[in-house]
Amino acid sequence: MGFRALATIAQHEPEEVVIEIVPSGDLPASAPATPAATITSALRPGGPDPDPFISPEHRITYLLREIGWAPLETVVIGSPFGVVRETRFRAAVVNHEGGSTDSVQVRNDDGELLAELAVSSTAADALALSGWTVVGASGGGWPDGTIAIAPRDWKVVVEQAKTDREIAQREASRRDSFWAACVREAILDGHTAKDLAEIAGVSVQRIYQIRDRRR
Repeated sequence: MGFRALATIAQHEPEEVVIEIVPSGDLPASAPATPAATITSALRPGGPDPDPFISPEHRITYLLREIGWAPLETVVIGSPFGVVRETRFRAAVVNHEGGSTDSVQVRNDDGELLAELAVSSTAADALALSGWTVVGASGGGWPDGTIAIAPRDWKVVVEQAKTDREIAQREASRRDSFWAACVREAILDGHTAKDLAEIAGVSVQRIYQIRDRRR
């Protein structure tokens, strides 16, 4: 999918620029243009001492490409110019050994994992419930068995990620309580703090804190 926008670059000082990217679609005259991205960066791609003969405009183009944007026209400091962000997302079903439930993993073009969704019926259904939609077959350079997807609604995607994160945090808290209770019962039953610290992977001081229910 592609996202077209306008970028305006303000050069605060010779070696720092602020790039503000706003949607280029038709907006009501009274509506403020909400930036899609605002990037403040030192204009030093390629190391601490860039070639002095390379223009700031060329280095700005380099910076934009590094963060996923491509200029559609000549970069001009202080004047809006068109930019585009081309993004591709893929999904693949993962079979977990010893488990009856598969999951579908969502990754971006860099291979970064964005989501791992439980599959109760089909991968497409799991993706749809989490704000994604299937758009085609595997893209070029992707592993076999992957499908191309796109975000149907980023708000739904982020909300689902928030929900999954909260569930994981609650489960981690429960497991931590179980672990601490087991450690406490073990030391009260006569095991040494040193032995338990080695087994539990914490300090002896932490074992005593757990014993005394401190923190």
